[in-house]
Amino acid sequence: MTVERRRERDHWGGGLRSVPHYLLYPAAGAAVGIGSPTGAFLLRYWLADPLLKGVWVRHELDYNFLFYAYMGFGTVIAFIVFGYVIGLRSERQRVSNRVLSARVDELHLKSVTDGLTGAYTHGYLQEILELEIQRTLTHKSPMSVMMIDIDDFKRINDSHGHLFGDRVIKETAETLSANVRSDDILGRYGGDEFVVIMPGADAETAVHVAARARAGIAKNGYLATISVGVATFDGGGRETPAELLHRADMNLYQAKHDGKNCVRDYCRLRDVPRRRLTDAK
Repeated sequence: MTVERRRERDHWGGGLRSVPHYLLYPAAGAAVGIGSPTGAFLLRYWLADPLLKGVWVRHELDYNFLFYAYMGFGTVIAFIVFGYVIGLRSERQRVSNRVLSARVDELHLKSVTDGLTGAYTHGYLQEILELEIQRTLTHKSPMSVMMIDIDDFKRINDSHGHLFGDRVIKETAETLSANVRSDDILGRYGGDEFVVIMPGADAETAVHVAARARAGIAKNGYLATISVGVATFDGGGRETPAELLHRADMNLYQAKHDGKNCVRDYCRLRDVPRRRLTDAK
C-alpha cells in the first residue's frame, strides 16, 4: 500500500479504529439485537394480507407488543454481553499487536541507523543508492551523491581525545541533516566519512546544497571543517553504485588537494585510488 493510500485510509477510518473494541463490539451487538425483533416484525408485515396491512399493524402491536419487547430486550442484552467479552479479548490482542509492531519498527530503525549519529548505515546506503539509480534510469531524472570527509579528523582526535572526536562526528551529522534537503538521505559511510544521496538533484542543486552544508559545519565552533565531493548521474548510460561513489570520491580528493574546506564536482588529479570500487567487491 502506498503512503498516500495509507494516509487516506487513516484519515477516513482513524476515528472508528480508535474506539476500543470492548465498546465497539457491544455497540454492534446492541444494533444486531435491535434488528432481531424489528426484522421479525417486518417479515410478518410482508407476509400479511396487502389489503389488511394497516389493521394488521395495529392488531400486532396491541397483542404482541410484550413479545417484541421481550425479544428485543433479551437479544440486545445477550449480544451486548457477548460483544463485550469478545471485545475485551480483541482489544487485548490489538494492544499486543500494536506494542509488537512498535518494537519491530524500533529494532528495524536500530538495524539501519548508526548508534552515534543516528544517520543511516553503510549497508543501508548501498541498498538505497541501488534503488535510486534504478529510479533514475526509469524516469530519466537526475540524482546526485555527496561524499563528505571531516578535515584533519585524526589531528582533532589526537589533540582533544576520542570523546571529543565522537562529539565532532555527532555534531557534524546533525549539522549536515539540518542543511540538506528534506528528501535527501544522510548516512555515515564509515569513521569520519558521510554520504548524502540526493534524489532528483542535478549538479547545480547538489553543489548549492553541499556549499550550504560546508558553510554550516565551518561555523559550528567545533574546530572542524569538511571537504565535499559531488557526483551527479542523469540517467543516461549505465552506472553502478560503486562507480558513482568512486566519482564522488575522486571529487573529494580534488577538494582535499585544493586546500580542504571546499566543495568540488570535478577532478583533475590522476591516479586517484579506486577504494569505493574495491570496497564494493
